[in-house]
Amino acid sequence: MALSAYVEKRFGRRTRTVVNPVTDSCLTTATVLLRNNPDRLAAHVVNLGANAMYLAWDRDVGSAHGVYVAPSGGEVVLLADEDGELVGYELFGLALVGADDVFILEVEAE
Repeated sequence: MALSAYVEKRFGRRTRTVVNPVTDSCLTTATVLLRNNPDRLAAHVVNLGANAMYLAWDRDVGSAHGVYVAPSGGEVVLLADEDGELVGYELFGLALVGADDVFILEVEAE
Protein backbone atom coordinates (compact mmCIF):
# COMPACT_ATOMS: atom_id res chain seq x y z
CA MET A 1 0.00 0.00 0.00
CA ALA A 2 1.35 3.43 -0.92
CA LEU A 3 1.95 5.88 1.90
CA SER A 4 -0.67 8.31 0.55
CA ALA A 5 -3.28 5.51 0.54
CA TYR A 6 -2.33 4.53 4.10
CA VAL A 7 -2.71 8.11 5.37
CA GLU A 8 -6.04 8.53 3.59
CA LYS A 9 -7.31 5.26 5.06
CA ARG A 10 -6.05 6.13 8.56
CA PHE A 11 -7.63 9.59 8.68
CA GLY A 12 -10.44 9.10 6.19
CA ARG A 13 -9.31 12.11 4.16
CA ARG A 14 -6.55 13.13 1.81
CA THR A 15 -3.92 15.42 3.30
CA ARG A 16 -1.49 18.06 2.18
CA THR A 17 1.67 19.47 3.73
CA VAL A 18 2.13 23.21 4.19
CA VAL A 19 5.55 24.73 4.96
CA ASN A 20 5.72 27.75 7.30
CA PRO A 21 2.00 28.56 6.93
CA VAL A 22 2.25 31.76 9.00
CA THR A 23 5.89 32.74 9.57
CA ASP A 24 9.48 31.52 9.41
CA SER A 25 10.72 33.37 12.49
CA CYS A 26 9.95 33.58 16.19
CA LEU A 27 10.39 36.96 17.89
CA THR A 28 11.11 38.06 21.47
CA THR A 29 7.43 38.90 21.84
CA ALA A 30 4.60 36.37 21.60
CA THR A 31 4.57 35.31 17.93
CA VAL A 32 1.78 33.37 16.21
CA LEU A 33 3.46 30.33 14.67
CA LEU A 34 0.29 28.41 13.75
CA ARG A 35 -3.24 29.76 13.44
CA ASN A 36 -6.25 27.87 14.72
CA ASN A 37 -6.93 25.10 12.18
CA PRO A 38 -9.40 22.29 12.97
CA ASP A 39 -8.23 20.44 9.82
CA ARG A 40 -4.61 20.16 11.04
CA LEU A 41 -3.63 16.56 11.75
CA ALA A 42 0.03 17.14 12.61
CA ALA A 43 2.57 19.91 13.06
CA HIS A 44 6.34 19.87 13.33
CA VAL A 45 8.12 22.96 14.70
CA VAL A 46 11.94 23.10 14.50
CA ASN A 47 14.00 25.83 16.17
CA LEU A 48 16.72 26.73 13.66
CA GLY A 49 18.04 29.59 15.79
CA ALA A 50 21.05 29.68 18.10
CA ASN A 51 18.93 30.42 21.18
CA ALA A 52 16.20 28.56 23.05
CA MET A 53 12.55 29.37 22.52
CA TYR A 54 9.24 28.45 24.15
CA LEU A 55 5.88 27.39 22.71
CA ALA A 56 2.44 27.71 24.28
CA TRP A 57 -1.20 27.79 23.25
CA ASP A 58 -1.72 31.37 24.46
CA ARG A 59 0.00 34.76 24.42
CA ASP A 60 1.42 34.24 27.94
CA VAL A 61 4.17 32.06 26.44
CA GLY A 62 7.51 32.32 28.25
CA SER A 63 10.06 30.49 30.36
CA ALA A 64 7.53 29.99 33.18
CA HIS A 65 4.64 29.13 30.85
CA GLY A 66 5.41 27.02 27.83
CA VAL A 67 7.22 24.11 26.24
CA TYR A 68 11.00 24.53 26.00
CA VAL A 69 12.49 24.12 22.51
CA ALA A 70 16.27 23.73 22.46
CA PRO A 71 18.37 25.81 20.06
CA SER A 72 19.90 24.59 16.79
CA GLY A 73 17.41 21.88 15.87
CA GLY A 74 15.22 21.44 18.93
CA GLU A 75 11.75 20.39 17.87
CA VAL A 76 8.18 19.83 18.95
CA VAL A 77 5.96 17.39 17.09
CA LEU A 78 2.18 17.42 17.52
CA LEU A 79 0.11 14.49 16.28
CA ALA A 80 -3.68 14.27 16.41
CA ASP A 81 -3.47 10.62 17.55
CA GLU A 82 -1.38 11.57 20.59
CA ASP A 83 -2.13 15.21 21.35
CA GLY A 84 -5.82 15.43 20.50
CA GLU A 85 -7.30 18.85 19.88
CA LEU A 86 -4.08 20.67 20.84
CA VAL A 87 -2.89 20.01 17.29
CA GLY A 88 -5.57 22.30 15.86
CA TYR A 89 -5.23 25.18 18.33
CA GLU A 90 -3.36 28.42 17.70
CA LEU A 91 0.31 28.08 18.73
CA PHE A 92 2.52 30.92 19.96
CA GLY A 93 6.30 31.07 20.23
CA LEU A 94 8.72 33.28 22.12
CA ALA A 95 12.45 33.53 21.41
CA LEU A 96 14.60 34.32 24.43
CA VAL A 97 17.31 36.33 22.64
CA GLY A 98 16.69 38.03 19.30
CA ALA A 99 14.62 36.47 16.53
CA ASP A 100 15.04 32.74 15.88
CA ASP A 101 14.41 31.17 12.50
CA VAL A 102 11.89 28.34 12.63
CA PHE A 103 10.90 25.64 10.19
CA ILE A 104 7.29 24.54 10.49
CA LEU A 105 5.49 21.75 8.69
CA GLU A 106 1.73 21.45 8.99
CA VAL A 107 -0.19 18.43 7.72
CA GLU A 108 -3.85 19.22 7.15
CA ALA A 109 -6.85 17.42 5.76
CA GLU A 110 -7.93 18.58 2.31
